[in-house]
Amino acid sequence: MKKFCKSIISGILIAFAVIFTGAIHAESSLDRIKERGYIKVSTNADFDPFEYKDGDKIIGIDVDIARKLAEYMGLDIEINDVSFDAITLELSNRKCDFAIAAMSYSDEKAQSVDFSDPYYNAKQSVIVSSGSDIKSSADIGDKRIGVALGFTGDMYCTEHFPNADIHRYDTASDAVLDLVSGRLDAVVVDDTPAKKLVNISNGGAKLLDEYLFEESYRIAVPKGDRELLDKINSALAQMKADEEIDKIVAKYVGVPEGESVDLIAQIYKNLVTKDRYKMIFSGLATTLEITVVALLIGVLIGFTLALIKVSKSKNALMKIMKFIANFYITVIRGTPVVVQLFVIYYLIFASTGLPKLLVAMIAFGINSGAYVAEIVRGGILSVDGGQYEAGRSLGLSGKITMMKIILPQAVKNVISALTGEFINLIKETSVAGFIGVMDMSRAGNIIRSQTYEPVVPLMTVALIYLMLVAILTAVFSLFERRMRSSDKR
Repeated sequence: MKKFCKSIISGILIAFAVIFTGAIHAESSLDRIKERGYIKVSTNADFDPFEYKDGDKIIGIDVDIARKLAEYMGLDIEINDVSFDAITLELSNRKCDFAIAAMSYSDEKAQSVDFSDPYYNAKQSVIVSSGSDIKSSADIGDKRIGVALGFTGDMYCTEHFPNADIHRYDTASDAVLDLVSGRLDAVVVDDTPAKKLVNISNGGAKLLDEYLFEESYRIAVPKGDRELLDKINSALAQMKADEEIDKIVAKYVGVPEGESVDLIAQIYKNLVTKDRYKMIFSGLATTLEITVVALLIGVLIGFTLALIKVSKSKNALMKIMKFIANFYITVIRGTPVVVQLFVIYYLIFASTGLPKLLVAMIAFGINSGAYVAEIVRGGILSVDGGQYEAGRSLGLSGKITMMKIILPQAVKNVISALTGEFINLIKETSVAGFIGVMDMSRAGNIIRSQTYEPVVPLMTVALIYLMLVAILTAVFSLFERRMRSSDKR
């Protein structure tokens, strides 16, 4: 249900993006691309062997095809990794010039983007557990089926198997893990990664002899950008004539031998091989950057809103500001942070060109501000009201009384709650990967998608989060004790 809701949310955002940006983006982008000197491409690096990460590099069949396309077009290339269900939004908002991510044509997608000629013919396979009594695709119509969210296997099963219990996953490897553990009866996925998934399942899964259906992969461009589409189709035709695509596919289709399940071997494979631990540490640095900057933004917004809400001023301007503050807090606290992230990135800052990291900082700062506001407001109200009156009776202005008498006491009262908000903010940033930010959680997911082994990368990320929380809790506890001890002197 969570995956389904995310798909619906993405669809709603796509509709808004098309409405607000379609007219602007209808013109060709070739002149702008040539002036820039490079072409921007979006993909989803979670679908080995078509697009995946090797260390901090994005590689795979689709990535090599994109690079070769840019070479044929006489351009450099910049490749960005985003979640698959956000690719259409990237195109609609011109965050990229084209997208290549094992995408197949559908009438629904064609309403938002245009598709190139096919560049790869794929078959959809059915994976079942090694002891399964399922013999053909006709036997899975009422079973528990795992699919990759937003892929054609998802759409096909939804349309053709109405009685099936369909489970949607971010990656096919997650679905196969559930298949092997007995939570699913079958997994539908492209034939090429399916062979690799079966091979590394250590005998836990097998492929059915027949294919479910065939499809072709295409490149997607912004709706109406006919000139760019023609240029891509021309380059693809030349690549096919030169057999460049066949050479690229042959480079990646090899299926590795089954690997040991020994824990030490898994740790080495997931963290040491290809220096994958560096990806975790890079993600950790990004997580901390987002958290610190977002907290500063949140504190600034929160204190401002709290002071507005507790203000005793009765003038019209203050009433309007209080209404805005209450509305802001209600909206932010009443909607999921991932939806706020999508709206801020794909709608509010869609045409600004701001880096993803900066947008993530702003988004989480805006989210945190609403919670900090209520925490600080509660702290202010916990201070005896007589102290405000006493300050006023001594001739202090309302502003000076609040800043010099009330707020210092309020901060001491809410330090524990602010610590909790800081800790929650660290964990909330784990959804930054939905817009392609390489935070620690996304780094763990990328390693998991490369090795098809969830335990080591996920436990490593979880332990680092736990250590961060423990260290921060200890530091803030020490700070709080010192503040309280100073009160006794």
